[in-house]
Amino acid sequence: MKNFWIFFLCLSIHKLIYSQQDTLRLSQVYDSFSNSEKAEWTAFKNNWNYFDYTSIKQKFNVAKLDCKKCESFYADIFIEINENGKISFSKLINGKKCGITCKDDNFEEEFKKSLQKQQFNYLKNKQFIARFGHILKC
Repeated sequence: MKNFWIFFLCLSIHKLIYSQQDTLRLSQVYDSFSNSEKAEWTAFKNNWNYFDYTSIKQKFNVAKLDCKKCESFYADIFIEINENGKISFSKLINGKKCGITCKDDNFEEEFKKSLQKQQFNYLKNKQFIARFGHILKC
């Protein structure tokens, strides 16, 4: 019985610590970014989370993420940044709204539209996949 409670305690602590993934996660090449490129991506990530992500959630009637009603709202997007620092190509790889795969054009367009206005100074000639949004581990 003692082992059960130790296991249960460890499992609970693990769930508390790892209950939510990063909002914007680079699936590739982040380790190869220079310090200035990482700093620029982090600044973009923080700004995007505060303004664009909140706006996109509102457009899809997602007030908040929780394990009872809506555990995920995200899009994995392949991004190409050209030599001018503008996003020249973006394509939805995968996306979910409240646990349901969402690949409709409106969903993809909202995420793409939020990226088009971005101008990068250090991130140029890059291709990578980034996750935009949240997934809760329920």
